Amino acid sequence: MGVAGNLNDGADVTAPVDHYWPNDNGLYNMAGNVAEWVLDVYRPIVDSEMNDFNYYRGNVYMKNEIDSIAGTPVFTTPETIKYDTLPDGSLIARSLPGQISKVPIGEEETYLRYNFDKSDNRNYNDGDMKSTRYYDFGSSEDGEEAAFKKMYNSPEHKVAADSLGEMDRSWDKSSKRTTLVNDESRVYKGGSWRDRAYWLDPAQRRYYPQYMATDDIGFRCAMSKAGPKASKKKPRG
Repeated sequence: MGVAGNLNDGADVTAPVDHYWPNDNGLYNMAGNVAEWVLDVYRPIVDSEMNDFNYYRGNVYMKNEIDSIAGTPVFTTPETIKYDTLPDGSLIARSLPGQISKVPIGEEETYLRYNFDKSDNRNYNDGDMKSTRYYDFGSSEDGEEAAFKKMYNSPEHKVAADSLGEMDRSWDKSSKRTTLVNDESRVYKGGSWRDRAYWLDPAQRRYYPQYMATDDIGFRCAMSKAGPKASKKKPRG
């Protein structure tokens, strides 16, 4: 909306899929509608510490749960389903009934590995004591004092269930917080109906809490042709 020519479809909110023209490479759905979530955990210093065009900042790596006796995959049932409580208080299932249960990668799989040595790699090369401005080379700071010298002083919202099962939400209202960047900040890329063309540059990175939703961030599916792959049915035989 507001663009001259055939690109103006009059959509001031989310438009139907395939409503826009394809780009110069013939791909549909690469721009417009919604920006896209990516798995990369956001860090503002990632460009200075990575020299690869396809860098990726870690994740929580999981593996399929295997029965130690039978050696077969363990499937989630309605009785064994597990939930995680998000910072906004909502519950999300780790796996649904019928799916293979997932467990974190253990120390036996990471032994002598150079790419990662633990399952949770969201803070890889970042967030440790050597990455902070308080680090004093030659000393060993740890314990309770180190907890107050984190690299990112982001809000810590806590949600827990009380004795009656009701969610108790503790909102961090501190005025001393210096950033919103934390381990739950995920990168999203691309341009949506709300953005300007600047954000279509693949090098531009924005972030948003992974447990929150908005009407201009989601998932897009790029395709080279709308409709079936062939213009006519194949003959039988």
